[in-house]
Amino acid sequence: MFTPKSTERSRRRVDARTTIWVAYLIGALALTVAYFLATPATAKLVFWPIIGWSSFAAMIVGIRMHKPEGRGAWYLLAAGLAMLIIGDDLYSVRNFVLHARNLFPSYVDVVYLTMYPLLIVGLSMLVRRRSIQRDRASVVDAAIITCGVGLLAWVILIVPYLRTDMSMMERATSIAYPLADVALLAIVARLAVGSGRRPVAFWLLAASLVSLLAADAIYGYRNLADTWHEHDPIDIGWILFYAGWAAAALHPSMRELSVRAIGSARITRRRLMFVGSAALISPAVLFVQQLLGPVVDGAAIAIVSAALFILVLGRMSGLARKAADERNETRFRALVNNASDAIVVVDDIGTIRYQTPSAERVFGRTSEQLVGHSLGTMLTADDERQLHMLLEREGVTTTIEWRILGVDGEQRDMEIAAADMRSDSDVRGLVLTMRDITERKLLDGELRRQALHDTLTGLPNRSLFHDRVAHALRRASRENLEVAVLFLDLDDFKMVNDSLGHAAGDEVLVAVAARLVSALKAHDTVARFGGDEFAVLLESSNATEASELVAKRIQGALLAPFDVAGEHIPVHVSIGISIGLPGAATPSDLLRDADLAMYVAKRDGKARFEHYAPEMHEHAIRRLEVASELRGAIDNDELVLFYQPIVVTDTGRYLGVEALVRWNHPKRGLVPPLDFIPIAESTGLIIPLGRWVLDQACQQMRIWRRDGLVGEDFYVSVNLSARHLRDPNVVEDVAHALDVAGLPANALLIEVTESALVEDLDPTGAVFTRLKGLGVRLAIDDFGTGYSSLARLSTFPLDVVKIDKSFVDRLTLSADGEATVRAVVALAHTLGMVAVAEGVEEAEQADALAELGCTMSQGFLFARPVPAEALTASLIGGGANLVRSAR
Repeated sequence: MFTPKSTERSRRRVDARTTIWVAYLIGALALTVAYFLATPATAKLVFWPIIGWSSFAAMIVGIRMHKPEGRGAWYLLAAGLAMLIIGDDLYSVRNFVLHARNLFPSYVDVVYLTMYPLLIVGLSMLVRRRSIQRDRASVVDAAIITCGVGLLAWVILIVPYLRTDMSMMERATSIAYPLADVALLAIVARLAVGSGRRPVAFWLLAASLVSLLAADAIYGYRNLADTWHEHDPIDIGWILFYAGWAAAALHPSMRELSVRAIGSARITRRRLMFVGSAALISPAVLFVQQLLGPVVDGAAIAIVSAALFILVLGRMSGLARKAADERNETRFRALVNNASDAIVVVDDIGTIRYQTPSAERVFGRTSEQLVGHSLGTMLTADDERQLHMLLEREGVTTTIEWRILGVDGEQRDMEIAAADMRSDSDVRGLVLTMRDITERKLLDGELRRQALHDTLTGLPNRSLFHDRVAHALRRASRENLEVAVLFLDLDDFKMVNDSLGHAAGDEVLVAVAARLVSALKAHDTVARFGGDEFAVLLESSNATEASELVAKRIQGALLAPFDVAGEHIPVHVSIGISIGLPGAATPSDLLRDADLAMYVAKRDGKARFEHYAPEMHEHAIRRLEVASELRGAIDNDELVLFYQPIVVTDTGRYLGVEALVRWNHPKRGLVPPLDFIPIAESTGLIIPLGRWVLDQACQQMRIWRRDGLVGEDFYVSVNLSARHLRDPNVVEDVAHALDVAGLPANALLIEVTESALVEDLDPTGAVFTRLKGLGVRLAIDDFGTGYSSLARLSTFPLDVVKIDKSFVDRLTLSADGEATVRAVVALAHTLGMVAVAEGVEEAEQADALAELGCTMSQGFLFARPVPAEALTASLIGGGANLVRSAR
């Protein structure tokens, strides 16, 4: 409990956290004054590093002190800040210590430019955490601001650099800075216009970012004018960035920047003015250039104006009717498509004589760079030869594809419709209508890639894997090799999707794919077949040995848990291996055999691998036959119920019976459950089978009650599989069986095995609540064979605990066996449950159970499972009360 003194100490700590950012700003101000009073060398080599690294340290302190959600974003921002500081320090050392002032570009620029992706990713993470879902308005507003300011950057900074007499590397590096600033501006604008509260930390962060962008812009402009020098007042902008960045991290409200917004951002007058001003930049630039002389950036202004027009239309789309939006979009798309083609006319030697304005965009060149120049110099060598072939032929009309070379060397794919109109006196040239199909070609390539690759993991899919197996088999025939296919299935992966969601499951699958790739050699193939199934292709002179080594490597690679959604998720895999000898196997055979071997590995305990053996195929065929016959068995009344009594341990009096299904096969006779229940589980037939058992057991119970053979406390116990319990109609199935038989709910006990309960079902889920609401009782069968502990028994809403036969067998053989049964019985009684011992076969076991307080038993000592007629005769003859005398 807090005392007044501890409360006071807590308040002082809060006050200290509230004021520490102010103290830091005061210290930063003092360092700034000292910086400008010092000589340039001292300022850059002493005070500037102190200003920079103190801001970095303050930022780390703020992150660790306030512990915001999504700390990764803040650490990325701190890393970006550190790259700027390192760049500044390297720059100062190079200029003032090494006296190498004219190195550009250099390693310092690499460090500086590394800052931008770190800041952009960090800010993007903050935006994503703050943003509501589908906040399109904020995205559009940010895009409008970015377009407007980006046009200024283009006109004032980028175009002048493009026109300077620099090398390609110098020009590219110079342009990279304003381009990176524009990209950073886009994220800043998105953060600024987004929804959510704007605490002090937000304004500190925003102001520091604006200071950085302003300082960069002024520096770039003055650097172009050759008026910038060291120790310049511009440095204030970067100092404000350092100080504001750190103060934002130190301020307690920085935690609020990671809080998701509720509701969309309001459309305020200030926001409309801000966004509207950005939209007016384009005509303002056009107006200023018109006043100062000829318009030199018309294309850029037109593109930005078109972009702004599109964005404004998009911003207004939410206020217009849907039908009107669709009509406007259709009209706009038609306009864009029509304007996308360029028309070029060339003469007999390939010189461009005419081009439409859209050709400037297609070629990335101005009209002056096109008209009067040879088209062949803008084509690849093969396409240039094709151009000359067209010019040598007369009257040609054809459609071809060329690749246009941009000024920067970038290639664009063009669809060309060529028409020879040199005989036309008005044209006198070869008319080339060009359509940019670069994006379409890229899309076609991506679609082809997606057709052969898994979209989630990027691995080859089943089709590509099948093709590679076929190639491997043909190659193996030529080179005397063996081909191995490993079929992988993640064990119990459904639990991940059910408990953490499909997004987390997808994340696990991506991580598993990465580990599988790391466990294989470069020439091996790993593919994803869908769901949690993967396959591996190996080629080796000894495929059996190689496949076992790879299987072990895969198991080792998946040994460490996966960290997903804050959980440590263990993943195990069952692997089936098939070996294909040259000329003796097909891809389908190998995949089928590996799949069968994987099934055996999963059946025999999971987390292991198995080699294919021919008997596996025979077993699979037998399973199909049994599954097919079992469907007919349900319809043809071939199933029968046997009943085994549940008795009072010390007297043998019948308390109830457990209904056990048997299959009276017309050819094979009575088939035991283990021969068909697992097949029913895997095929889904267990659900209609469970309904049949429920109905028949309840009907038989009705007959015994009607004939007065059992009392009102006598009950029948029915096993339902976990798969049936997951069926949405299971509660209705139970209610229907009780209603048709006219039985009270307490006459029915539903049993579910412990392992199925723990692995596949939520014990506190709605299905158990609804079953309990009917009034039926619930039991856990085979307790001790699953994964739960005695302590977890209380988490299950149960009435009865059935102690597994394996514990009963050890009851009279060891002290540990007795202790285990004693613990289960005691805990069951404590939790208000009834304990029933299964598999009691010896009198000594019954005596020991009675001494331990286990009053209910079931086993061959008392009675074997028998048909309803035999049990009816026993009930009539009072045979249940002769059990003790027989012992």
